[in-house]
Amino acid sequence: MLTTQSFALHRARRFRLLHILALTASVAGSLSTLPVRAQQEPMERRRAQAPLFSVPASGATAPAADINRDVRPALEAANLWLGLADLNRGQQSWEQTASAFQRAISAEDWAQSLSAARSPLGKVKSRKTKDAVFTRTIPGQPDGEYVVIQYDTVFEHKADAHEMVTMVLGIDSRWRVAGYLVR
Repeated sequence: MLTTQSFALHRARRFRLLHILALTASVAGSLSTLPVRAQQEPMERRRAQAPLFSVPASGATAPAADINRDVRPALEAANLWLGLADLNRGQQSWEQTASAFQRAISAEDWAQSLSAARSPLGKVKSRKTKDAVFTRTIPGQPDGEYVVIQYDTVFEHKADAHEMVTMVLGIDSRWRVAGYLVR
């Protein structure tokens, strides 16, 4: 049985993996010219990258997780948003994102980036939630309420894919997408 301290350490290690893969909306630009990279160095605004991708960690520590927070509303919102992405509805999916995401990339650029990233993968055959972690801090973003969700996804043309959706709670008390990554 895990003690509170060992559980916190275990969660921190698991979150470090999420942290490496997670994406925040502070990155912007062109998806087609850059390879997929893991997240996170101290996040600086990057105009040369789209919100689908981010930069590698350089020894960054994982944000503290709040194990008592109910993540179900964020999961529900993320699943609805992924449904739009699955249908290649770039404009509609952009409209459902957080304002920071919308400031980082235009609706048109997002639609093109989403199509370029997802079209080669084919249709989603299955998606399973692997982990969902609540945190109040994301490097490079203001403190708030975030849920980083990791999915194991099977696409038609890629059987072992991983998706990460970062959700943020808005001032309207709605969970919105702040970042998306597919690998």
